[in-house]
Amino acid sequence: MNSSSDVVKLPSLERDEILRGLIFLGSLLLIFVSFSSSNLLYGLSCLFISLFFISLLFWKGPIATDLSYLISRYSDNLAFYLNKGEAYLCESFNAKKKSEKVLVGIAYNFSLVMFFVVPIDLLFQELTKGENSLLLYQQFLTWIIYVIESSLGIEVFIRGEYSTTLVYRDMIDLEIVSECTGLHETVFLSLLILCFRGVKPMIRLKWAAYSVIFIFIENLVRILSSYPIVHIWEVSTWEKYHYFWWHTGQYALIMSLFVLWIMMVAGHPSNKSPRTEFIR
Repeated sequence: MNSSSDVVKLPSLERDEILRGLIFLGSLLLIFVSFSSSNLLYGLSCLFISLFFISLLFWKGPIATDLSYLISRYSDNLAFYLNKGEAYLCESFNAKKKSEKVLVGIAYNFSLVMFFVVPIDLLFQELTKGENSLLLYQQFLTWIIYVIESSLGIEVFIRGEYSTTLVYRDMIDLEIVSECTGLHETVFLSLLILCFRGVKPMIRLKWAAYSVIFIFIENLVRILSSYPIVHIWEVSTWEKYHYFWWHTGQYALIMSLFVLWIMMVAGHPSNKSPRTEFIR
């Protein structure tokens, strides 16, 4: 650890904080359940229940608390164990100079990001491998595209058993399956940001929210671009573009954005977490 670090006595998480964390995690899981429901009423019910509990946690109610406080408490307690791991690695590699400790810290940081992000992303992809595994969100995205294209004068209709197929008068039909939603990429990028150590928790949370908005807009533009591409360069060109962006382009963009975020946001002195050594 850095000799100039502040030493802070860190109390363990209290029972009510643990319960709030479980309620928050359960609310996030309910949002996923609502997106993946094939029943509209059930999906909306799960979504409203989730929003109800989140409002109880962070808005009004007997268990209400400040979001930044709860995030800070969990972040500090997690940092206690992660700092011990970094100190152990520095000792194992005999890293005594500042430059050596920085190198170990960077390697440790990226390893932790991959350790948390990759398994969660693989689990998310496994849970959503079905074509209609995110049905409620697929229907919402289909409706958004329909509204935008109709306002532009394009003759398009929503059809299909699950109302996720866009039918055009002068183009091939487009079916919005789970992979078209961009939620896989959203989860991946937001987790990369959230799991990156050394940046203030609320800064990470804010930029994770920005990444969700960005991926939503980027994915929307990708789908909307199919209409002009098909009419200008024909279907074969669109299929090649779609295949490339679906399997390679989006993840290349995500990694580029993550590196840019590290350079411009994580590297900014005002956004860095104070170097603190926690003790108990």
